[in-house]
Amino acid sequence: MGWRRRSSDSDSSSSTTTSSSDSTTSTSTSSMDGGGMDGGGMGGGMGGACYVYPAAPATPGRVTPNVSYNLGIDMNIPLTMDDGRTVTMWGFADNGGNMMGMGGGGGGMGGGTFPSPAMRVRQGQIVHTNLSVNMMMMHTVHHHGIEPAPHSDGVGHITWDVANGTYTYQWRPSSAGTYFYHCHTNTVLHAEMGMYGALIVDPPEGPGRLYSNGPRYDVEAFWVVDEVDSSWHTLGWTAGTCGGDVGLNELNPDYFVITGVDGSGNSAMNLPPISATVQRGQRLLARYICAGYHPQRIRFGGLTGTVHVSDGRVLPRPIQVTQLRACSGERYDIIFEPTSRGTYLIETDIIHWVTGEVLGTTRTTVTVV
Repeated sequence: MGWRRRSSDSDSSSSTTTSSSDSTTSTSTSSMDGGGMDGGGMGGGMGGACYVYPAAPATPGRVTPNVSYNLGIDMNIPLTMDDGRTVTMWGFADNGGNMMGMGGGGGGMGGGTFPSPAMRVRQGQIVHTNLSVNMMMMHTVHHHGIEPAPHSDGVGHITWDVANGTYTYQWRPSSAGTYFYHCHTNTVLHAEMGMYGALIVDPPEGPGRLYSNGPRYDVEAFWVVDEVDSSWHTLGWTAGTCGGDVGLNELNPDYFVITGVDGSGNSAMNLPPISATVQRGQRLLARYICAGYHPQRIRFGGLTGTVHVSDGRVLPRPIQVTQLRACSGERYDIIFEPTSRGTYLIETDIIHWVTGEVLGTTRTTVTVV
């Protein structure tokens, strides 16, 4: 649940995969700036940005995957806020299903959710993410915290952007933990518009254990916290790429969401509810992702948690905490072992990165029975 109050993507890309990148040829695209032809909705019309894109080769070293995800683009996802207002989000849609994986519903130019459908794989599996863009605009998939070869990293402009076709990202996660994926074209805008989803890497033995020989858990909760500046949500997908000042240096959020929830109480990720219920003696694993740009402070409402994994890497020594602070893109895997019945309020403050002011707070609960 979120509270509203009116008032950059720093990204370290990071499993291993096969082969090295082929050389590519460059092709330039037509220019269109600002809000595009239409503004919001379908993302501001057609056209490209004002710079040169390398052409995408066939995926080098492509092999048969253990898991495949087929993603399309949806740039018209309505999100109803606490005050009844609807804000248009963008995202990925399950575009034709998946093999041996876990995805959402819908496809093509519809069926997207905010956040986008979760990916869930096992450590050491070879994964294909097939991105299809069937419109005159460009997107990528960057698996944040995974360490693929450059041709599968999905950093737009540096590698290539996908337009009017399909590209296969091939990757293999080397460490269990919580990650996420997002579009890396015009990143500041596209991530704010909601083009991201959770990426869970289980150990080889599967869910129920955080990592190989690591702690077990009984219940999972997914806390993906973000802020939304609705004034950005009328911009086209190329906004700001041609040198014009469209205000992307000013993020003044008026809505604050946890796992896509402002007031509806439902998760958009086809994952367990964010409001978790556990029995005394059970272990709750909270997978937390700081999906916004402003820093966040998450408070556990009287519970004490143990952080075992940070940014997909096992800590040398687990840390007990009653609250955490995080910056954009950080992830924590926290295990709670509550011993007292009750309902505990989990609150995340979104903090202005310059002034330190609390701009808004998201809320969810953990109920111990």
